[in-house]
Amino acid sequence: MTATLEVTELRKQFAVGRPAIDGVSFSVPAGEIVVLLGPSGCGKTTTLRCVAGLEHPTGGEISISGRVVSSPARGVQVAPRSRDLGMVFQSYAVWPHMTVRQNVIYPLKHRKISRTEANRMVEEALTLVGLSEYGDRPVVALSGGQMQRVALARSMVYRPQLLLLDEPLSNLDAKLRLRLRDDLRVILKQTGMTALYVTHDQAEAVVLGDRSRQ
Repeated sequence: MTATLEVTELRKQFAVGRPAIDGVSFSVPAGEIVVLLGPSGCGKTTTLRCVAGLEHPTGGEISISGRVVSSPARGVQVAPRSRDLGMVFQSYAVWPHMTVRQNVIYPLKHRKISRTEANRMVEEALTLVGLSEYGDRPVVALSGGQMQRVALARSMVYRPQLLLLDEPLSNLDAKLRLRLRDDLRVILKQTGMTALYVTHDQAEAVVLGDRSRQ
């Protein structure tokens, strides 16, 4: 299932200084990848965190699949867990004491899914990211690019309606980043998920995005 994302006049004001976000509006059509492109400090990650529910906006509205999940004026602030989204961070954020399979299956433990179905979903996710042969391997034995694929599989295993990606390739070396960005677009398109991608790299935005916003 995919979703549209609508962000309208989004504003985020921290305690001091200028607003981190001031009247930002954009939409992400169902099944498309939209890239937020800009330099560090311009509010891209804060916008992503507001969509995820990890930051509370001070103005504007956010709707996912037609459902308002954030509207300070109307007193609406839906919890992150109830927004049916996945998120991939700059850091791999994998659990180092677990195997690849244990990392990927973890989000399914909090959902009413049978063990058989959960194992099927994990195998499907690992195949999608090219790690089907690495399931029983300790995650710390993987390369940086493979760890990021684990993080991607974990975020997609339960097929959320919206996927948020916060500069997921920025910690990789230049050659690996070039190779993985092409693979990442293919993976996202195969899932059919709606995706919001944040980067400061214009070339990355061109390769990955159906649309870009600066």
